[in-house]
Amino acid sequence: MHVTLAPLSRVDTPWLHDVAEPYFNELVPGFGPLAQDRFDIWWTDPDRAAYAILVEGERAGFALIRRCEEGCREISEFCILPTARNAGTGACAAALCLQLHPGAWRIGVASTLPGTARFWDRLLATKPGIEDLVRGPALTPFQCYSYTFTYRNTP
Repeated sequence: MHVTLAPLSRVDTPWLHDVAEPYFNELVPGFGPLAQDRFDIWWTDPDRAAYAILVEGERAGFALIRRCEEGCREISEFCILPTARNAGTGACAAALCLQLHPGAWRIGVASTLPGTARFWDRLLATKPGIEDLVRGPALTPFQCYSYTFTYRNTP
């Protein structure tokens, strides 16, 4: 399986909106429809990056990464489409996100999606290059806890 990340741009907004709406409703039951301008900031803020997650060249999810006020990076949203789950896609894509943006990170772990905590717990505990991993409190009401750590690319 070949997983890559492809930067998204404003022209990708319709696709991102279409796949993000079910994701947000899965993440936050009763979330409702997404505003059409929900992703505008991702195309204009230099401290944000949006990626399509590709498997064999086909879109299988997305990752939204931002730089926080504290200077660390955060995976704001990370979605593997249901048809691509449980095949290693998420682990490969998350590793690529870290490799593209080495340094300080924080990740909030969603409490409403089955398997999310297990996924991040396993990935962060075993990924080479993770240093100073600390489990902390949730960052939002829809999370069970968060992690802070530093990622350094390894040879």
